[in-house]
Amino acid sequence: MRKHYSIHAKISKAASAIVLFLFLGVTSTVHAQKILVVNDNDNILANTDSLKYALDNSIYSGYHYWNIFDSSGVGPTAAFMDTFDLVIWYASTDGVGLQLWNGTGTAGNADVVDYANTGKPLWIIGLDILFQMYGGAPDVFTTGEFPKDIMGLASYDAQAYQDDGNLGCPEADRVSTASSLFPNTIKWAFATLWNVDGCTPDAGTLSLYEMGPSTYSLYQDKCMFHNKHTGISVMSTFFDPALIDSFHNRVNFMEKGITYLLSGTTGVKNSGFSGDVTISPNPATETFTLEINAGKNSTVSVELFNVLGSKVSQQKAELVAGKNLIKQTVTNLIPGMYLVKVTGSDGSKVYLGRLNKL
Repeated sequence: MRKHYSIHAKISKAASAIVLFLFLGVTSTVHAQKILVVNDNDNILANTDSLKYALDNSIYSGYHYWNIFDSSGVGPTAAFMDTFDLVIWYASTDGVGLQLWNGTGTAGNADVVDYANTGKPLWIIGLDILFQMYGGAPDVFTTGEFPKDIMGLASYDAQAYQDDGNLGCPEADRVSTASSLFPNTIKWAFATLWNVDGCTPDAGTLSLYEMGPSTYSLYQDKCMFHNKHTGISVMSTFFDPALIDSFHNRVNFMEKGITYLLSGTTGVKNSGFSGDVTISPNPATETFTLEINAGKNSTVSVELFNVLGSKVSQQKAELVAGKNLIKQTVTNLIPGMYLVKVTGSDGSKVYLGRLNKL
């Protein structure tokens, strides 16, 4: 019998929830991207609730939600998905009747395929997505199959628990060549996680996470990928973020994944920036510094918003090609949470994140 996991979202104290609600309200006004979350999971609904709760408490809280099972079992059309900037297709631990396949066999859901081929980012998440169609590893993917054409995978190699002596995967570790935007190590709400899929990517597909630690028998089997080339941007995550070990870490992982897809590995799209944008120290008491790696000379605007949605500061900064340090004083701000937004002179989003002022 296959093991399925669930975790219930915990509700924060009322006072904190009010402040967080106010803060999240402003994020939807300053962050304009349209995100569609498609729920393809009717297995353990608590997992869907946990994922939504993490998104609701992220800087991307203003998303649109499509529940396939409240829509007579019908998923969104390619034309509808194309009205969004990003589609997240969530299957949790469900491996039966997924509309991602839509009864079409290994070719996959035609609407999902058509949307992916628009070049807009698609994030596919689930533990048993490959299991439903292939019944476990190993399998080699060929042209015409969804994992090959859309996910950019060469083969399905192993599955945690089924192929590791009934142990399960203890953690997922960021691949050294992946963007440092992602957290280094992901732990679970359980000692190990079953059914994590290990795959080999095609040439050109980026590996983002692998199973670990080094003592684990499936160590370095890759379990998260980004198929990114001209005309396609599909990220596949073969573990369930709803099962990450803490609420904070679930929010962080989803935020970083969305930022990565919307902005590219650099934190900016088509704006001549390279590398990751970082903010430190965070929390800050007197000042904080933004480090931005720019590919060319440019101008950016740095804005801070408080939890009520009011802009509390704005400054322009001239960047040169290479490493730039932008220092900002916050001694005049009351302690609390702030949204830091950096945009290029062309309106492109360079960075969007939180700052805690002590």
